[in-house]
Amino acid sequence: MRERVVIPNRGVVALDLINSLAAIGLETILLYSPEDASSLAVKLADRSFKFYSAKLEYSYMDREAIIEKALELKAKYINVGLGFLSEDIEFARLCEENGLQLIGVGSEKLKVITNKLELKKIAADLGLETVPGSSPLYSVLDFDLVKNLNFPLIIKPLKGSGGRGIRVADYRKEAQDLIENLLKRDEFQKSGIFVEEFFPCGHLIEIPFIRDYRGNLLLLPEIESSIQRRFQKLFQESPSVNISPELRSELYQQVKKLVNYLDYIGLGYCEFIVVNNVPYFLEINPSFQINTLIAEVQLAANFIKKQFAITNRELLHDVQGVKIVTPRHHTLLASLMAENPYNNFQPSSGIVTDFFHYSSIRNIFKTDLFTGARVSTFYDPFIGKILTFAVKRENALNEMRKFLDNIIIRGISTNLFFLKKLLENEFLRRGEIDIDFLNLKFTMLQKHSEEQLQLAAALLAAQFHIENRRKNYKTELEKLKQPGFFKRLFWKW
Repeated sequence: MRERVVIPNRGVVALDLINSLAAIGLETILLYSPEDASSLAVKLADRSFKFYSAKLEYSYMDREAIIEKALELKAKYINVGLGFLSEDIEFARLCEENGLQLIGVGSEKLKVITNKLELKKIAADLGLETVPGSSPLYSVLDFDLVKNLNFPLIIKPLKGSGGRGIRVADYRKEAQDLIENLLKRDEFQKSGIFVEEFFPCGHLIEIPFIRDYRGNLLLLPEIESSIQRRFQKLFQESPSVNISPELRSELYQQVKKLVNYLDYIGLGYCEFIVVNNVPYFLEINPSFQINTLIAEVQLAANFIKKQFAITNRELLHDVQGVKIVTPRHHTLLASLMAENPYNNFQPSSGIVTDFFHYSSIRNIFKTDLFTGARVSTFYDPFIGKILTFAVKRENALNEMRKFLDNIIIRGISTNLFFLKKLLENEFLRRGEIDIDFLNLKFTMLQKHSEEQLQLAAALLAAQFHIENRRKNYKTELEKLKQPGFFKRLFWKW
C-alpha cells in the first residue's frame, strides 16, 4: 500500500503538491473548502475530502480537523505547502505529538524563524547588518517611546507572511493611526507588531537554499523581488541586475553563517534589502514559495521532491559542504491575479468562459484555470505563475511579453494588461527597479469606457464600409472601360 500524504491547500499550490508527491509514489489526499469543490486539485488528487465550511478557521486553518482527518486516514505525511498553516508553530507541534511527519521545518526551529525580531537579533549577533527598528509594540503608547528612527517607517506584524498587515507611514501621526488600527485585530494584538525604517529605493533580494541534516548546503542564484503591490511580489527575476559579483559572494557568506548557526534543515529563503550596495538582513521564509519555480529552473530539479527527501533525512545529491549554483538562464516570473487593474485591483470572481494559451519551450504557465472554472473572491486572488527564461535578459523580457499575448482568459478580470504594460516600461527594461517601483516609475493607461469603445468600433466599421464601396466603384469603372463591354451586355440580355 502506498504511503499517504494529506494536503490541506488549494489552487496552484495544491496542484504543485499533488503532481510532485504523486510522482514519487505517494497517495495524495486533498482536504478542500466547499468554495473549491469544482477545482482541478479536487479532480486530480487520489482522494478528496471536503471541509464543512469555507471559512478559514473551519477549513485550511483548522488544525484539529486536519490532524483528526490525517489520523483517521492513517496518513504518514502532511504537506501544508505555502501560506495557511505552513509557518504555524502550534500545527507543527500537533503533527509531532500525533506521530505525523510534517514535510517542512519542525516546531522548534519555527519558534525562532517566525519570530522576526528574535531572528534579527541572532543575525546581528553574528555580524549581519539589520534594518534599524523597534522592539515589539502592543499599543500606541509603546510606539511613542520609539526614537531615533527615520521616516518613512514600515509597520509589520511580528509573525506572519504574505504581506498581510504591512503598512507604510510617512510621518508620526500617520504611523500612530495605522498602529492603532492594526492592533484592533485579534491576530496582531496577541503577537504584536514592530516598525522598521523603510527604504523605497532599496532592492529586495532573496537567496534560496537547501540544507540537509549533515550540514551540506546548496545555495541558489539570488532572486530580485522588488516589484511589489501591497507588499505582494508580482514580478521577479534571477539573477538580479543590481547585484555585483562581490555583493553576491557576501550574501552567500551571510546565508551560510546564519543557517549553519541555526542548524536549519530543509528548504528556505533568506531575505535581504540592499541599500547603496549594503545588504540588510530581513527574515527567513521557511517554506517553498511561488518563486521556487525560478530556483527549480536554474537547478533543473523539483524542490517539492527535494523538500520531501530532506524531511526523510536523505542527503543532498552531489553536494559536499557548500555548493553554489551558477545561473543557467536569465529567468523572469510574473504572478497572474484575478484582479481588475482598472478598478484599483479589486478581486474578480465568476466563471471562466474562455481559456487558452500557447507555450514555447522557454515558457512555463502554471495555473488552476480551465474553461468553466469558477473563480471565487473568498480567498487570495492568485491564480497562476508565468515563467520565461532565456540566455539574455532582453530576450527573456521580449519572450514573456509575447507569451502574455498568447494567453486568453474571458469571464473574469485579470492583471494580464497590467503585466504587459509592466514589461513595456522603460525603467524595468533598463533594470532600474526598486521596492517602490510601481509608485515612482510606473503608470498604466486608463481603460476606455464602453461608450468610447462602441464609438471607435462604429467609426472603424464606417471607414471600412466606405473604403470597400470605393474599391467596388473603381472596379465597376474599369469594367466599363473594357472593349466590347456593351456588346457583351447586349447579348447577355
